[in-house]
Order: sequence, then C-alpha cells, then structure tokens
Amino acid sequence: MGNIILKNCKMIDNEVVNIIVDDGKISSIKKTLKTSDTTTDNIIDIKENIIIPGLIDTHVHLRDPGLTHKETWTTGSQAAANGGYTTIVDMPNTIPKTDTYKAFKDKQENALKHSYTDFALNAGVKTKKDVDEILTLKPAAYKIFMDLHDNSQLDEMFSYIQDTNKPLLLHCEDKTLVDYNIKTLSADAKNDMKLTTYSYARSAMAEFIAVNRAIELAKKYNIQLHICHLSCRDTFELVNEAKSKINITVEATPHHLFLDNETYNTYGMRAKTNPPLRDKNHNITLTNLPDIDSIGTDHAPHTLEEKDKNTWTTASGIPGLEVTLKLLLTEVNNGNITLKDVVEKTSTNPAKIFNMKNKGEIKTGYDADFTIVDMKKSGKIDVDEFKTMGKYTPFENREYTGSNIMTINRGNIIADMQDVYKYDAKYIY
Repeated sequence: MGNIILKNCKMIDNEVVNIIVDDGKISSIKKTLKTSDTTTDNIIDIKENIIIPGLIDTHVHLRDPGLTHKETWTTGSQAAANGGYTTIVDMPNTIPKTDTYKAFKDKQENALKHSYTDFALNAGVKTKKDVDEILTLKPAAYKIFMDLHDNSQLDEMFSYIQDTNKPLLLHCEDKTLVDYNIKTLSADAKNDMKLTTYSYARSAMAEFIAVNRAIELAKKYNIQLHICHLSCRDTFELVNEAKSKINITVEATPHHLFLDNETYNTYGMRAKTNPPLRDKNHNITLTNLPDIDSIGTDHAPHTLEEKDKNTWTTASGIPGLEVTLKLLLTEVNNGNITLKDVVEKTSTNPAKIFNMKNKGEIKTGYDADFTIVDMKKSGKIDVDEFKTMGKYTPFENREYTGSNIMTINRGNIIADMQDVYKYDAKYIY
C-alpha cells in the first residue's frame, strides 16, 4: 500500500480539500496541492462530492458460524461495504455462541480470511473464567441479552465485567414480563396472525424495567453501559438522569427511528424484530436524535421462509447495512437533521464509545477510512441491489435522495457504486 491522493474532497463544512494517504493513514489534508505532493499516479478525483469518515456499525449479526444459510462473513461484510461502512462489530449469538476463548478465536480467524471491511467482535458472557480468557483476545465489548436471564443471573453476570474495562452491551427487555405477556397473548388464537400484538407482548414497560435494572447494576459494579436498540422514548428519561452518575450511552436503529408498529399492517411479518416496532404512544423518532449517542443497524438477516410464519414463530430481525445511510442522507436533504448529526452518530461517537483508536474522524494520523457521498443521487431502495443474503426490508421501494457512492478502507477502495472489492481486513484492536 503506497501513496494515494484524494483530490477535490468536499468536507461537511463545504471546504474543498485534498487528502494525502500513506500506508493506509491520512498523512496530510491540504487545500492546495504542490508539485512535490503529487509523487504518485494513484490519484482519485472525488469531484467535490462530500467525504465523511467511514461508517462504523457496532451492532451486526453476520450469522457466521453456524447460521450461514442466513448470512456469512463474506456476504455480510460485502453488504457493509456496499452501505458505506468501513468497520463492523459482530454480535456473539452465533452457533456456537462467542462466549468462550475457542469460539471467539475461531470466529476471529474466520473473519480475517473473509471480511471485506475492518472489524471487531463483541463477546458473550458465560462464566468469569471465560470472560477473563476472552479479554486476552481484545473484544470490543461484552453483550448480555437481558430477556434470557433472571435478576440473580444478571447480577452475577454483571460482576464478571467489573474489572474488564470494556463496555457492556445490553439487549434490554425484562424476562419475567416478556415471558408472561407472550404466554397470555399467545393463548388467544386470533393473535397468531396479528403482528401488532407482538409490540405488546414484548412491551415498552419490559424495556423500561430492564434499563432501570441495568442502571442499578452498573452503579453497583461501576461498569460502562451501552444500551442497544433503545426503542421507547419514555426510557430516555431514565438514561438521561443516569448519565450524571454512570458512564452510559444509547444506540438506536434505523427501523425504530423511522417506523412504528403500523408497518406490520403493510409489510407484514418480515418487519418483525426484537425489540419490536412500537406504537405511536411509545416509539422513538428523529426528534429523539439529540438523546441518541450512536446509530447501529442491528443488521440481522434471516431466510424468507423463516420470516413468513406467524406472530410467534416468525424469526425476528431486519437487514440494515444497505439502507441506513440512504435513509439518513434523505433526512439531511429534507432539512430534518444535519450531516454533522449523521457523522457523529455513525462514525465519531461509535469510535469513542468503543475506544477505536484512529477511526471515526478525518484527521492526520487516522486510518484512511472514508465514505464518499453524492447528496443528489436519488432512487428507490431495491433489495435486488443488496449484497446481503437477506433480500428483504420494510424500506423496500422507499424513495431516497443522497447515497454513498464509494467506500474506502485504509486507503483501499472496497466499494464503488454497486461493485465491492476484497482487501486484507484488519481486526481493529
């Protein structure tokens, strides 16, 4: 990897600059190039399209190993590159779960061979011994699905994270309430094909209770918390109050920001996800963006056969890597958010929260990770253009204006329009 020049790059403040890259790092940013700067034939003219830091998604489910009929590291990371992402962080609920040293190491080695983007791995929480052993492999964070454990189990699991100096990611739904609601509502056969019922089975109150419990345990064990896919606006009151007492951040997904549970009536079972889409009394929207620290796609593909069942048996999960930036840039064009908001929530803040050195900003010395954006490019979201194996989205045929047109990872073009290219991926820690 040698010297590369990206010329005529428009920054988010509209300043046009030239970026010189050496060995995958940003070596300088200049308004004017001198003859002595152009010591390479490898010059990419950005043509005054906007350049932003490569997107970082700290919440993906690439299904590999064990569930590769849904997604693989190859197809999932191709989808990431195609969506403007240069760094992704995979979740531990594969088969086997990434909650032991061997499972973590095996997934790491597999991803190094097949990933099209830089990456890291979140680890599951099994035993204290496993947590400590995985720590030597440098996980991005640890993850607990609160809906799978009772309070005594959660207390013990939180204690394992106490001295790791790693964030603890949480899926926040109270197990007792979710189990009770599902048992009660599924007893009525009319709910079998009424997916809006799912919003109340895994209720807003279940999220509220779980987040409150998590905050108390984080205080007890002095843990950095990151709440995944927060879906209810009422929960922000808890989190905002806690921010003065503990280190806590919040992630939102595009489907929770842009959709509510009426989507089930038009798109059907394929919109099912955990936590579910909320009714309009509880759902978050773009107006909540100031309280949101990061946007994670929760990219979670399934086969169409798995998505076309009933309320209770349809698999939960929506692919998100290839729609998120288009949705956000459209809102920038509509004047509802700023490009600065997009960069903060999709690049700068994720890098800070997960302690990713030299990523998330366009600065001298940082990795040359860039997403090139054409704010005028328009079209409709088309699943036939997806690289993911999950060929469905509740945003299908939604019109967009503004799209990524090129993705550059450590100085290498990994996506150019609809084409993706393989280079050596890097485990970022």
